[in-house]
Amino acid sequence: MDDQYRAWLVLLRRSGLYGDSWVDHDELRAKALEVFELIWRRIAGFEVAEHLAEVSHRVGVRRAEQGVPLSEVQAAANRDFQVVWEAMLAEADEHEAAALLQHAPAIWAIVEDHTQRITEAYRRRSNELDDLSDDRRREWFRRLLKCDGERPDVVKNAAEVLELPVEGRFRVVIATREHAGRLRDARDALMALRWSFHYQEVEGGDLLVIQSTQEQDKRVMICLGGIRCAVAPPAHGLDEVPRATRIASDILAALPEDRSSPGLLEDAWLSVAATQAPLVTQALADRIHRCLENVQDGDVLLETARVFCDGDGTVSRAAGELFCHRNTVLNRLERLRSLTGVDVRRPRDAAGFLFAMSAGKPAGGTP
Repeated sequence: MDDQYRAWLVLLRRSGLYGDSWVDHDELRAKALEVFELIWRRIAGFEVAEHLAEVSHRVGVRRAEQGVPLSEVQAAANRDFQVVWEAMLAEADEHEAAALLQHAPAIWAIVEDHTQRITEAYRRRSNELDDLSDDRRREWFRRLLKCDGERPDVVKNAAEVLELPVEGRFRVVIATREHAGRLRDARDALMALRWSFHYQEVEGGDLLVIQSTQEQDKRVMICLGGIRCAVAPPAHGLDEVPRATRIASDILAALPEDRSSPGLLEDAWLSVAATQAPLVTQALADRIHRCLENVQDGDVLLETARVFCDGDGTVSRAAGELFCHRNTVLNRLERLRSLTGVDVRRPRDAAGFLFAMSAGKPAGGTP
């Protein structure tokens, strides 16, 4: 078997297998001798001890832990047949060689079974390692969020585990659970592009952190097309990701239910701001609604002001959308000003009006 090991090692070196692996010579030799003993005993029909019967499993587990590519592990195992076959032919006379040819499929089946057992053990252990790695990545991301990016040691360790640069530029995306499948599709598209990212479940949805340059942002938005999700402003550094995550969560909460595209802060800042200051927002809304409480056309005045503010600030455009004369719009806006003191033709009042209208009507208020 020592001769066979040396022959097998020559085949490995010629084919370039295990050239960059972490398998040292002593370990390689010990495992190979066990494998050849297993194969020979099975060919001869001899008894196989329990520890020897498990060598295929042990090799698969060990190579997965060492990070040897599965294709190399399988190729190295398949070289066993060539070594065993050539060793048998070298010992056989002419009559025995003819008989060997008839039994070649059975010998190959023994080696193939060994290779299959290695493959199954490798994949099982590889999956376990992936799960452990994912758990570690999730844990360090949670630590990053918990410290709010204010602990340099946590940021540094998180960067190493997540394989993201501390000083990178990131876009944080969050989608609700019902849209998580589409977000995973976007993640897979970025994976195909070999971009750096982190993906995990967070409270209220699934989160995707993408390392992206300003030039790459357009490609990010293309990947997110058709997904109801929230995209935070760029985080300049991993320490800013917790803040970006909170902003993305607030944006998501403010997006309309029927939206079918990514929402940016500029799309939802008013609703986000209103949710951050609910008492102030409601107080402004209550004041306006109560001024119009007994006004018969109060809803018409509010709708006219809303259309005016949502447009480009011109009376003619608001009139066109409301299907009325521009003087009618002017009269309604003036009447609203006289009743509430809010003149939406002034930028400050327009901002306050929109802020107030993002809240509901006061309890018991008149429609």
